[in-house]
Amino acid sequence: MIKYVNSFKIFLFLILAVQIALYFYGYLRPSIIYDYIDFFPFTIIPAIIFCYLNIKRITNKIYIYLSIYLSVILLLFPIAQFFDASFLTTYSFPSYLENRELNKDSEYLLVIDTSGSVNLNTFNDTGYFADVIDKPGKLGYPEAVETLIGEPKAVLFREIDTSSLLKVAGWNVSIGNKNIWKLNLVSFNSELNLKNIKLNDSRIAGTGSIFLGEGLEIDELNINGNFEVRVSEDLSVVVIGKVETPASWISATIGYLNQADEVYKLKIIVEDGSNVKFYDEK
Repeated sequence: MIKYVNSFKIFLFLILAVQIALYFYGYLRPSIIYDYIDFFPFTIIPAIIFCYLNIKRITNKIYIYLSIYLSVILLLFPIAQFFDASFLTTYSFPSYLENRELNKDSEYLLVIDTSGSVNLNTFNDTGYFADVIDKPGKLGYPEAVETLIGEPKAVLFREIDTSSLLKVAGWNVSIGNKNIWKLNLVSFNSELNLKNIKLNDSRIAGTGSIFLGEGLEIDELNINGNFEVRVSEDLSVVVIGKVETPASWISATIGYLNQADEVYKLKIIVEDGSNVKFYDEK
């Protein structure tokens, strides 16, 4: 086996290089460092012994076995992180939150102002739930702060203090369609899916994509930033502002209409300086 020493060494350092590349390409969270440290008797100590043998140019059977062992460890931990393995330190910190007990008779203002991404969806119930986008980034874990008085009541999502190695790309947030919501969102590289929900006049700023789907009830939506907006064929809209629309849309005095034969149900105002493109979603 001694003749395979260089091959084992190259393979080991190749795995390390792949892990570094996965981090920079946004797939592997740096929290894997915590995972290795937490299991130091099985990770750090064998790595120190391996480095010592390597420095001393000792290439005996122990060196070979350590090379194989460390290769397995360096393959196991990233794979475990991809599958959210519960034994990893990365997933021992709570990131999920929810409140399914919001009052159906109250209006709620959802406020999110973040430098990260927000993936917003709806579900058939009351309340909300949220979790992290499990990719490396610069955003801490979320917490929700609720106001109990006034109308509308507010649900404010904000970033809590989080170790730099645990920070993520953003948050996955879902809101229940049994409540009436008003949105005030600022986020970047986000995906906002709005369908089967009733909203009061709302504002969205930042960058990303927006889907306006079937069952969406809202009078006015204000958009500021760089977005791609997909509009369901079941939803008639008018867009006011400097935008790009499909060739089939009609340019009228009031704005751009996606269905000339229908009375528009949603008015979209695009603020000056924005770069917004609209698409038909079939």
